[in-house]
Amino acid sequence: MVIEGVELRPAPPTDAEVLALTTAQQAELAAMYGADQPLVALHPDIAFTLLTLDGAPVGCVGLQPVGPGLGEIKRMYVAPSARGWGLSRILLEAVEATARTSGMTRLRLETGTKQVEAIALYTNHGYHPTPPYPPFEHEIASLCYAKDL
Repeated sequence: MVIEGVELRPAPPTDAEVLALTTAQQAELAAMYGADQPLVALHPDIAFTLLTLDGAPVGCVGLQPVGPGLGEIKRMYVAPSARGWGLSRILLEAVEATARTSGMTRLRLETGTKQVEAIALYTNHGYHPTPPYPPFEHEIASLCYAKDL
């Protein structure tokens, strides 16, 4: 899928634009699920992809190594003003391509029961429900998915 004005670029987790987007994502999740949700620290080797639209940062996704061949999608987010255009699909395809290039053969992720658009995105792209993994195994609002690449 090609959307005019979209650019993807790698970014470290310390990038100011990535930090602004992930902070907005965490605030949105806190408003949706409450402030008592577990705050999961990011692995120091996480790699982000930043998505800009006409030069403005509007989305990001992180790829966190977990173990041999296994990666985890973290902090996938599209700003509310840029939703509905298919940008999340572009981010998902980008993180999958990065995972393959990095030698990963399986991706996993966690989302929440109230994030119906995210659930639809993942299931429509071949992600299957899996048992919750730590630290989500006791979170009733958590749903975990995985996909073999």
